Amino acid sequence: MNALSRFLSAPGTVRVCQVVIGLVLAFAGLAKIGDLQSFASQIHNFRMVPISLENLIAMTLPWVELVAALALILGIHSRAGAILAVGLMALFTIAVGAALARGLDIECGCFGTADASRVGKVKLLQNIVMTAVAAVAALRPVPR
Repeated sequence: MNALSRFLSAPGTVRVCQVVIGLVLAFAGLAKIGDLQSFASQIHNFRMVPISLENLIAMTLPWVELVAALALILGIHSRAGAILAVGLMALFTIAVGAALARGLDIECGCFGTADASRVGKVKLLQNIVMTAVAAVAALRPVPR
């Protein structure tokens, strides 16, 4: 096992990544729950799901984020929460990449209306980094 692998799988590194991605998901989920109608509109702007599913996604996705966040922050089934976080972040990264590829000039909706960041290369890079953090959070810690 090389030095990077040992560092990434160290219990402290995994735990820090769990808390970081947990806090991001908690903030994102809470911000979206505060204005579901706006979040549904942001989902619509991506033009990736049928209109009939937009409201359902807007109502459920923030709660999924919060469940993953609580698991990660509290350390209760944290690996399951991290695996869910990896899936969510991968999904968000694909959505941002698809919107960017189609030239859509839209808000990402990442933090509901609490953040007006737009889809672009910077947002795509941020999502890739957060996906990597979630992936480290999902590792099985290896004691030294």
